[in-house]
Amino acid sequence: MTDYILDGIDLSALFDFSTNSISFSENPRHHIPDKGSIIYSIWDKNQQFIYIGISGLQKSLKRRSPLSRMISHASGRRSGDQFCIYVHDFYVVPELINRGDYTPSNGFLDKLTKDFIHKNLSYRFVSIETENSDTIVRNLENQIKSGVLEFSPTLNGI
Repeated sequence: MTDYILDGIDLSALFDFSTNSISFSENPRHHIPDKGSIIYSIWDKNQQFIYIGISGLQKSLKRRSPLSRMISHASGRRSGDQFCIYVHDFYVVPELINRGDYTPSNGFLDKLTKDFIHKNLSYRFVSIETENSDTIVRNLENQIKSGVLEFSPTLNGI
């Protein structure tokens, strides 16, 4: 396995195929710490790197909790969740167009997005619990998006 170290932080766990990624169908409360900040990578079922994200960005270290973002992603609700919008736009809509059988109904698109996320996507993360963890994960995310590791995520790379 290649080591992925940026700014002295070992991010190898984000890209380690020797360990199983965590399915969005699993309860994130069983995996995500309830304090600090995390940086996470999201993968499709073909192990394609599609998204890099961060969570636990509250100003006070005591209030930082990365769990809410992962719960939001797993919900499939597009309102207020950029990741769910990307999944909807890049995966769910093309599937609907190919099938040609969409009838509008309240909450149906969010359900389709959630179903897609649960059936096809998984994540890996690295947790950081320092006073400046919010700044650290923001910087790491921006570097990975920009391709500093010689690759970038499909949905939110620069």
